[in-house]
Amino acid sequence: MFKKILAILFCVVVTSVFGAYFFFVSKLEAKQKPSLVCDNIEIVIQDSLDKNFISAPEIRAMIADSILGKALLDINCDGLEKQLSGTSVINQAQAYIIYPDKLVISVNQREPVVRFLDNQNSFYCDANGFVLPLTVKRALKLPIITGEFPIVIDLEFRGNYSDNSWLMEMISLSEKIRNNAYWSDEIEQIDVLSDGDIVLYPRKRPFTIQFGDASGADSKLEKLAIFYKTILPSEEGSKYTQVNLQYKNQIICK
Repeated sequence: MFKKILAILFCVVVTSVFGAYFFFVSKLEAKQKPSLVCDNIEIVIQDSLDKNFISAPEIRAMIADSILGKALLDINCDGLEKQLSGTSVINQAQAYIIYPDKLVISVNQREPVVRFLDNQNSFYCDANGFVLPLTVKRALKLPIITGEFPIVIDLEFRGNYSDNSWLMEMISLSEKIRNNAYWSDEIEQIDVLSDGDIVLYPRKRPFTIQFGDASGADSKLEKLAIFYKTILPSEEGSKYTQVNLQYKNQIICK
């Protein structure tokens, strides 16, 4: 019985000692944290192997002057995330602190999928219609949409255009072509006429493809596939200079 009481007392004493220790340490850390400052910024670019539109030194240069030497508790991580996400090539940014002295910035880059080129401007767009200027670090091999556009985008504009319905239709058409191995290799250029109609220019073919507007793109590409498989190989196929897909259930060759 006496041994059992001693064992219980021992457990109580040990628990009290450890509890007091951890309480003291937590209080000490709480007192120290306000005096801890940022001496190190770590930049993580998640998709740097696939894209290199922005580098770690460039990101560091955007924030270092206002962050290095600053008390960690005074660093506004939410504000940093918004600041970096406002950069045209950064899609998403995360900022967090690792004690005792480090700020970590992790970013994902935007991915341009098409280039628009008219007489006034040239710009990239990602799949969501976000406009990026041509000032990205490297030349990109992407589908090109040329011609006369029904919208005007300033040279320095970056972001989501206010009325992007036309942009999204054109991006959707471009993506259907780009993501199809055969059409991606076959179609060299998408051109927009003054009336809004679209002309596709194949590589090394003597004909143009009159597409109409961007609506019904899947059906029109199916008709184009029929032309390539059944009409083009025929004796008459080599004589055509124009293939018109814009009318429902019709392929008009001239």
